[in-house]
Amino acid sequence: MAHEFDVIETFFKPLSKVGQAEEIGIGDDGAVLSCLSGHQLVVVTDTVIEGVHFPAETSAYDIAWKALAVNLSDLAAMGATPAFYSLALSLPAEKNDQAWLELFAGGLKQLASLYNIPLVGGDTTRSDRLTITVTAQGWVETGQAILRKGAKPGDLIFVSGKLGEGGLGLKAVQQHWDEADYVDAKQKLNQPAPQVTLGYYLKGLATSAIDVSDGLLADLKHILASSKCSAWIDVESVPISDTMRAYIKQSEDWSLPLIAGDDYELCFTIHPDSRSSLLTLAQELDIPLTEIGQIEKEEEGDIRLKNAPEQQAHLNQFGFEHF
Repeated sequence: MAHEFDVIETFFKPLSKVGQAEEIGIGDDGAVLSCLSGHQLVVVTDTVIEGVHFPAETSAYDIAWKALAVNLSDLAAMGATPAFYSLALSLPAEKNDQAWLELFAGGLKQLASLYNIPLVGGDTTRSDRLTITVTAQGWVETGQAILRKGAKPGDLIFVSGKLGEGGLGLKAVQQHWDEADYVDAKQKLNQPAPQVTLGYYLKGLATSAIDVSDGLLADLKHILASSKCSAWIDVESVPISDTMRAYIKQSEDWSLPLIAGDDYELCFTIHPDSRSSLLTLAQELDIPLTEIGQIEKEEEGDIRLKNAPEQQAHLNQFGFEHF
């Protein structure tokens, strides 16, 4: 079992290579970082807990990847470019060993290297339950952050990627389904790909945006509450994978694409006049974007489901909630 400062020095300080000579990362009482002229700082924080956000058998590499990815997804939803992050690691004694920590640091390093972002600080503590809190910071041009409150009646609703995969992956893990049939879904669960590039280019196009972390309907409701409007969704238009389609055919359960979390795709709105520009962007970025509904001026927060199977027409739950 390593001591706290040995853990920091061995596994986390190597991830703290800041960009400029006058900047300071790990090793002092706090990080010292330069501000980017003409930009605002976007700050996001997420906590992931063993048994709540990931199964206990999840690898250390995947846990670290996901802990950082969910924060980068929040930055993406606001159009921010990732800049740096900090880590608070509450570690049970049985996980304080070199093999586990090497895998954990490896997951952080791999994802962070894709965006060239350093680890600039945090904390390590002993705990009875593995808990990881990441705070990520990103830059966005002043006044250009994409917010939840900008949707207007008539705006079109789009989503990226395919939905329900994270929930399907979790179900496959929990019920010990044949791994070969659900490789992609498990990958989406354990190593989600935050839509950072898409978020960056949505600035000036999207009128509102949010990442799909708690489920499509739950997260869309946040946009509707902030924008003081309602919406309709065409269930048949919600993009799903062939594996999901086979699952639905067998189970007649359409709930996963609608209310399952852990997808970390983007749900956003655009003015109808921007539709052609958006589709051109999708082609240039090679990112699948699907129109699934429209914003309405009805009762605030209400979502009407069109073409929904009878058993899904009235859902008792709209997505994941902690309380």
